[in-house]
Amino acid sequence: MNLAEIMVFTDIGQLHQMAEHYGCRCNPHSKNELITSLLTSIRQKQTIKLEVEQLSSVELHFLLLLFLDKRTTFSLEDLLAKAGVALHQDKEKKQDEARKCISKALKRGWIFPAKHKQVGQYQVPADIREPYIQMWLELWLADQTVADELPAYRDEGSAMSADIYQFLAFLSKEPVPLTADGGMYKRYQTQLLQFFHVKEEALPPQKWRFGYGLHFDLYPDRLSLIYDYCYYRGWIAESPGSLQITAKGLELLTEREKLTGADDLIRFWMRVYKRAIPNLPMIVQLIPLLASGRWVSQESLLATLLPWVKAFYYDEPTNIVTNRILKMMVHLGLLKVGEGMQGEWMYTSTAASLTWLKTYNGFTETTILLK
Repeated sequence: MNLAEIMVFTDIGQLHQMAEHYGCRCNPHSKNELITSLLTSIRQKQTIKLEVEQLSSVELHFLLLLFLDKRTTFSLEDLLAKAGVALHQDKEKKQDEARKCISKALKRGWIFPAKHKQVGQYQVPADIREPYIQMWLELWLADQTVADELPAYRDEGSAMSADIYQFLAFLSKEPVPLTADGGMYKRYQTQLLQFFHVKEEALPPQKWRFGYGLHFDLYPDRLSLIYDYCYYRGWIAESPGSLQITAKGLELLTEREKLTGADDLIRFWMRVYKRAIPNLPMIVQLIPLLASGRWVSQESLLATLLPWVKAFYYDEPTNIVTNRILKMMVHLGLLKVGEGMQGEWMYTSTAASLTWLKTYNGFTETTILLK
């Protein structure tokens, strides 16, 4: 439902609070006048600009968590969880502050009690999201240096899907022996990586690398994701001392069936990584918008995204943004990467990322913990 439709059913008490917040002058006893005045004020671009400019860092974070989530209806628990993520306080204080955050959203007209729904359900007007997001993007771009074109860049497209076939074909020849740690020996890794479209170096065991998949401590980032996806899909299996392709994996090879699709691989990546990066669903939605139709620097993206990323044990926020998010989005075909005139890394969105983000909602996905 749009804002005008929702306000017809809205309690006059909330309309009074909204009118006070937006400074509307009208007959407070006439619901029709309240609605007309509020719609005139809230829809003005200047009003939205002023609202966005005055948001605190917590309020902006809550707005992005709310408006980038494609659901139209939220429970009170959903909203409290989003407000909790946006706050950086201890658990005892967080509940009260989270409720204050939701109260402010009601006064601003971002959310309304859902009509004909059970108590504790809230809805977001369909025509409110885009104007606020676009205004924040406009204000963000005004402070950035961007490029329209780069002379050279890398677009990996569907290379990861192709390398899944390469991995399965490699295993189809014979089982691969595993070390005592459960990983492929370095010489087998090196042989396998030679067949891949995107080159990586075999990784020596690094015990500090954990939280991003089954054998993240044993394999480089991209191979680790390919391995985990094949394992999760049941195309490969581990037995004591060896790794082999399964009947299901052979069927995928011999019948040349298509993979479930790049969309499924992206969903898998997000479900595995969001345990370590709780804000990943928001950030993955946001980056293609920031880099849509333009090249933006890694430095600009870091300055914007770092406040929303916490260290994960030994993995520092800067490394999380550059290697766990940006680099993996390039591998998954969601971003292109190139080098700017000053030697800085630059990113732009791919058509696939913008198409995919129109329908996908990572906020509703459950995490995957591989064992």
